[in-house]
Amino acid sequence: MRAVFLAFTVWVSVIQLTAQQASTVPTVSQMSEGMKSSRWIERSKAFEQASEALASGKLSSNDSERLELGIIQLLITENALANVPDDEAVKRSAKMAKGEVETEDEEYYPSLVGFVANMNDERAIPALVGAMPYASDAAGALLRFGDKAVGPVLDQLKSRNALLRTSALNMAISMEGRNQSVSPPRIREMLRSALADPVAVVRSNAVDEIACLDDRKDFVPTLEKLAKTDPVHWKGREDDGVQFYPVRFDARRALREIQNNQPCSWRR
Repeated sequence: MRAVFLAFTVWVSVIQLTAQQASTVPTVSQMSEGMKSSRWIERSKAFEQASEALASGKLSSNDSERLELGIIQLLITENALANVPDDEAVKRSAKMAKGEVETEDEEYYPSLVGFVANMNDERAIPALVGAMPYASDAAGALLRFGDKAVGPVLDQLKSRNALLRTSALNMAISMEGRNQSVSPPRIREMLRSALADPVAVVRSNAVDEIACLDDRKDFVPTLEKLAKTDPVHWKGREDDGVQFYPVRFDARRALREIQNNQPCSWRR
């Protein structure tokens, strides 16, 4: 009798434990809402749950579709938080230096980008475009989409975020020749425009790309001007007053490589 009672008790405990575990498994609606949270840690948790649910193969087609779209939208949300206008980016950097901005887990965003890139879903193109500056997975996926990604990429040449403008130019050069929008003349037009960008890092990137062109000699007059007049500089030490002009430095290097018929150094 005691053995029967003990067996019954164990059976009841197992049932209760199973019920408790089942109740902790989030529903598709809960995961979808979690990915919309204002707190990154909640969004990260919901993404992990959603990716595991999709990998299980146990979801209906409707639920899978819902979570996949939710993950794409999640990446768009994270990109929007990162790709702020240049003036806001400067303020954010200052706050981060003071520890006033909460930083995300280093694995969350790359995992999110990698997941979306591997979906091979055209609907994810806008999300992947926003991730261009931060993950090579995004750039690789966009190249696979070919012509369909060209328009969204080129749109970012007018972005208010310098990293996006730079990444869009790099992607356009990688896509050169795929259609009329990224023809050699159009690329040269983009580069000349980038040389006049208000942010130094964009100008430097354009100089680096020019140094790798077959017709780079055509840009010599412009590079010579940049090498002498670009205004952005870093302050030197107080005891010697030395100043470093990054764009001028890159322009002089490009001119030396052109003059000496050397390959561009930054791609070696």
